[in-house]
This record gives sequence, C-alpha cells and structure tokens, in this order.
Amino acid sequence: MTRVLTLLALAAALVVPLRPAEARPARHTARVAAPAPVNPAVKARAAAMDRFANRMSRLDALMGTARSTRARSASAEH
Repeated sequence: MTRVLTLLALAAALVVPLRPAEARPARHTARVAAPAPVNPAVKARAAAMDRFANRMSRLDALMGTARSTRARSASAEH
C-alpha cells in the first residue's frame, strides 16, 4: 500500500508542471516616479534668453551683419 501511495504521489508530482519563480505575479509593483515639476525660475530664464536671442536677431538683420545667434546663444548658456 505504501508503494502505491508513493508511486501515485510521484506520478502526480511529475504530471503537474512546476511554475518557475519568474511566472509568479509580483507582490509589490514598481512605482513609476512622476516627472519633477519644472522650476519656474528655469522657465523664466529660458523665456528671457529666447526673447533676447530674437531681439538680437532682429538687430542683426537691421544692421545687415552676419547672423551670429548660434555663437551668442551658445556662449550665453555656458
């Protein structure tokens, strides 16, 4: 009788597939961090730099000089 029960338990263990650990649902889901709010000072500075670059471009066009906005804006940001 013990042999039959042992064989049945062994056969049941072989028939039932074992799930790997990766297939189990996660207990704790990963939280997605919300993007940090944009600093108002950084926004204001960027807007001021854009307005300055636009004014200087118009001045360059009025004076008939070569456009130097790239060099000016690159040096102003560093």
